[in-house]
Amino acid sequence: MNTTIRNRAAALSLAAVAGLAGVALTGGTALAANDSPADSGSNAEVSAAVAAHSDGDPRNASGYADALVTAWGAGSDAEVSEYATPGVVEALTEHGDEHATQWDRIAADGAADSSSVVYKNKATGELLTFDVDNEAATHGDHPAVHHVRFKDRTQPSH
Repeated sequence: MNTTIRNRAAALSLAAVAGLAGVALTGGTALAANDSPADSGSNAEVSAAVAAHSDGDPRNASGYADALVTAWGAGSDAEVSEYATPGVVEALTEHGDEHATQWDRIAADGAADSSSVVYKNKATGELLTFDVDNEAATHGDHPAVHHVRFKDRTQPSH
């Protein structure tokens, strides 16, 4: 009986040492992922790659906003009109597209009905926020981007 207890204790000790060695080799917990596609950070390539329906349409608010920014930067008026309401299209046209390829997504925040997706322009420091209808984005309905705001970084926040 004492032999059985010693054998089990030895096996548990080896398992504990192996587990600690695994954590030490990975530099932390092996279950944590730093580059999750659900991350609302600025990695637009990851989000765009995983955020599409089988028909190619984005499947979430960030994906729709990213697709709109890409279309705007490419000068594709047809795609811009597909993703955004006429008011948003008009605001983008009035703003101009001189630095339209310089936007990086820096944040995304969602609520039940609508999400806000924020971009920063690398050339001007300006901020751009799109409001996206979550239900429309989830179901691939066009247009999902229904509001846009531009803010110069030099303007004070209220």
